Amino acid sequence: MILSRFSLLIALALFSSSLLQGCISVRSTHGYALERGTEELTANIGLDTKESIIAKYGEPSITSTFTTNSWYYLASVDQTRAFLKPKTNDRKVVAFHFDEEGKVKEVEDFTLDDGENIRQVSRVTPTRGRELSFWEQLLGSVGSLPLPGGQQQTGPGGRPGG
Repeated sequence: MILSRFSLLIALALFSSSLLQGCISVRSTHGYALERGTEELTANIGLDTKESIIAKYGEPSITSTFTTNSWYYLASVDQTRAFLKPKTNDRKVVAFHFDEEGKVKEVEDFTLDDGENIRQVSRVTPTRGRELSFWEQLLGSVGSLPLPGGQQQTGPGGRPGG
């Protein structure tokens, strides 16, 4: 009797500790990582060029879509707990803007506080044709036999079937 109670307590302790493992948060870092001894990304305006920025910091994370004269280095720290959505705790974006000669014109720093939440539109664009039900999709080609030469019979709407 004592052994079975002890076994039950051990099993309960192992089960509860495995449940607590799901509550541990996981931190992950994405993007540009500063080298040791470097506090921030900097540039001398008018002196540094695209080549010197690449030599110091490597390739940018993102370049501007409409012009090649803006480079962005970004880094973020996310935290995830169990099955919940990841939460961004820290984000830093450094933007280097260049003039037409390729020299640094401006350096901007952005943080998580500078960001904006953008709500995505949930509308769906309708398509032409008929929507098939679950059963029509599942059983749509049942009963169709291949024609001589490997072709299939087609039914209404060009779907396989007869």
